[in-house]
Amino acid sequence: MHINKIIITNYKKFEKDIFKFNDDINILVGDNDSGKSTILEAIEICFNCSYRGKPLTPDATTDLFNSNSVHKYFESNKEENYLPEIKIEIFISGVPEYRGEHNSLGEDSQGILIRIKFDDSLSDVYQEFVDCTEEINTIPKEFYKIEWLDFSGKKVKFMSKKMRCLFVDPASLHPTHGRNQYISKIVKTTLSKDKQALLNLNYRQLKQLFNNQPQVQEINKQLDSDDTITDKSLKIVADVSSTNGTATGMQLAVNDINFPLIGRGEQNKIQLKLAIQNKANNIDVLMVEEPENHLSHSNLGKLVRYIEEQRKEKQLFITTHSSFVLNKLSLNKLCLISEEYIQLKKIDKKIVRKLKRLPGYDTLRIVLSNKVILVEGPSDELILKKIYLNKHHHLPEENEIDIIVVRGIGFKNYLEIAKHIKINVHVVKDNDGDFKKNIESYSSEYKDYDYIKFYSPENPALYSLEPVMIDCNSSSEQQLDKYAKTTLSTTTYKIYAKNNNLKEKKAFLIQWYQDKGGAGTKKVDSAMRIFDSDVKIDYPSILNEALCFE
Repeated sequence: MHINKIIITNYKKFEKDIFKFNDDINILVGDNDSGKSTILEAIEICFNCSYRGKPLTPDATTDLFNSNSVHKYFESNKEENYLPEIKIEIFISGVPEYRGEHNSLGEDSQGILIRIKFDDSLSDVYQEFVDCTEEINTIPKEFYKIEWLDFSGKKVKFMSKKMRCLFVDPASLHPTHGRNQYISKIVKTTLSKDKQALLNLNYRQLKQLFNNQPQVQEINKQLDSDDTITDKSLKIVADVSSTNGTATGMQLAVNDINFPLIGRGEQNKIQLKLAIQNKANNIDVLMVEEPENHLSHSNLGKLVRYIEEQRKEKQLFITTHSSFVLNKLSLNKLCLISEEYIQLKKIDKKIVRKLKRLPGYDTLRIVLSNKVILVEGPSDELILKKIYLNKHHHLPEENEIDIIVVRGIGFKNYLEIAKHIKINVHVVKDNDGDFKKNIESYSSEYKDYDYIKFYSPENPALYSLEPVMIDCNSSSEQQLDKYAKTTLSTTTYKIYAKNNNLKEKKAFLIQWYQDKGGAGTKKVDSAMRIFDSDVKIDYPSILNEALCFE
C-alpha cells in the first residue's frame, strides 16, 4: 500500500493544497513553519484517526482549523454554511476495497478521507446558541462530528482498517507522559502476534507472583484486620486484568537504563531502527521527523545507511534540515514545501548519483534560498559580502541573499537544482583566460532560464578575482599602493614596494597570486584583510551587478 497524493483542506496553514508523493522515499524540506510536520500530522490523522498519538475527537480540534477559514466564520452572520470544515483526503494504491468516487476530485480511485465537520443533526441547537449569544469568538466544536470514510463512502473502522502507518517523532517522547502509548507502539511494530501474546502472558504471571509473596500477604492481612472497612476480603493486588497489557508496566532499557532516560541520539536511532525493522510486518508507511536531531555526523551516516538497506517496501516520509540526509537518500526524492510545491523527479540522475557518493555538500542552502549567488571560492564570498556591507551596512544574508561557495562539486550541480526550483541565481565565475569557452559556451545551457545569470569580465587578462581587483585599483601608483597595503602582509608589502613603477608593481601582485606556494591561502588571506579593513578601495562593477536582484 502506498500514498499517491493527499488533499488537505482547512487544516492548519493549508486552505486547500494537493501534494503528490513518490512510492518509495519522500524527503520533505522547507523553511521553518512551511508545513512539513503539518503534512505528516495530516497523514496520521487520516490513517489512524489520531492526533499526536491520541484519538481524534472534536474536543481536540479547536487549534487545527485554518486561520483564514476561522476568520471568515467570525466575520459572517454565523449561519451553518459558514462553519469551517477540515477535510483530509489520501489517495492510495493497493487497497481495492477502498475504491470509489467519494472524494473532492470526483476521481474513481482508492483512498480514505476524514472530515471534521458540523453535525447537521444539531442544527436547531446551534441556531439557538447563535440567537442567544452576543459574540462568538471560538469555533463551536461541541456541535462538530468526525467522519472517517473510504472513497466508496463506507465508514472506516480502526480494528479492520487496511492502511498501516507509524509516526516516529523522537522529540515527542517524554520521560513519563505518553510512555505507555509509546511502549505499546514499539511492541506492536517489532513483535509478531505470537511473541506479543507470550510477553503479555509472562508479564501477567509475574504480577500474579507478586500477589503470592509472603510479605505482600502479611500486609494484606493487616489492611483491614478488624473488618471495620468491609466484611469482605480487602487486598492490594497487582492488576492482572489490565487491557493495556505490557504497556502499563513495562519499559525498554538500554544497558539497564530506562529508555526515556538515555541520550536523545540513542533514543532516536533505536526508535527508527525498530520501526524500519518492523518484524510484525504491520507498517506500510513510516513517517520520521528530522532524524538528524541529537546525532553526530558519523552516527547520522550509519542511521541513513540503515534506512537505505532496511526500508524494503515501506513508503518513507522524512522531514529534514540536513543536506547530508537529502543527498544520501537521493536528491530526486525531494519534496519542497514552499509557495509552490516542487518535486525533483526529473533532475539529472548523474548529479543524484554524485551527491549520494559525496553527501557532505550543502545542497539544502540553494533549495531553501530565494536569491543565491554562486561563487568559485571563499575569497569571492568575502569580497561580495564586503561590497554589500559597505553599501547597506549589513550582510547580504539579512536580505535573504545567500552566497554559496561551490567548492569541489562545481557550479553545474547547484545550477541543476536551481533549474528545477526556479530560484534567482547569479553566477560569479572566473573566465580562466577564455571568456567565449568558459562563460559564453558554459552559460548557453541555461539561456532558457531567465532566473539564472552569469557575471564575468570579458577581458581574458582578468581571468579570476585577484586580477580583476588589481585592475580596478590600478589607475595610479598611489591607488595600487593603498590596495596592496590593505591586502598584503607587512613583509610582502615591503617586497612589493621595492618595485619601481606602476607596471612593475601590478605585475608583481599578479605573479604573487599565481605562485603555487599557497596561492589559495594568499587569496583568502587578502580577502580577509579587505573584509576587516576600513580603508576604501574600488570594486569591479560586475560584482556590484551580481549583488543586485531588483
